[in-house]
Amino acid sequence: MAAQAEMTMSPIGMRKSKTTAAGFTLVELVLVMALLTVVVGFAAPSLSRSMRQRNLGGEAARFIAATEYARDEAVSQGVPMTVWMDPTAQRFGVEAKSGYDSSIARDREFALNPDTHFEVTGGQRKNNVIEAAEFGPDGSPTTASIDTVQFVDRFNSVVSVARTADGWSYEILKNTK
Repeated sequence: MAAQAEMTMSPIGMRKSKTTAAGFTLVELVLVMALLTVVVGFAAPSLSRSMRQRNLGGEAARFIAATEYARDEAVSQGVPMTVWMDPTAQRFGVEAKSGYDSSIARDREFALNPDTHFEVTGGQRKNNVIEAAEFGPDGSPTTASIDTVQFVDRFNSVVSVARTADGWSYEILKNTK
């Protein structure tokens, strides 16, 4: 007669064999992996779109920070400050207006994310550099400052930065695209 597996009683009175191994079957593991693949497949495009919008929003926020920095420096130094944009080099920055000498050089320059470029309508151009915004010594923007700049990524997602209704600063606009 074959040897029987040793049986024990569980705390609730059920018989269980000591030779039974606990674990998952191959079929259960395959089903779980298939389910995870489907969930990731649905989530990946949404996550990708979210990351793109985050990059564009970050670039727009840096531009707004540059305009606020230019305003602060204009007031503190008593010198007109300019926010400039170079579409070919994909850079923007802040410097004292040409012809004015600031006592402390506090110029700043920023490079755009390689997947991002800006599109500007208006503004004064000098050697392909656009004077996007100019702030007088009292911190007020000049009328020559641009109204809107659009940050566009390689997937043609767009985030716009525009002057506020009162014309004193810039804000990120919500695009409907």
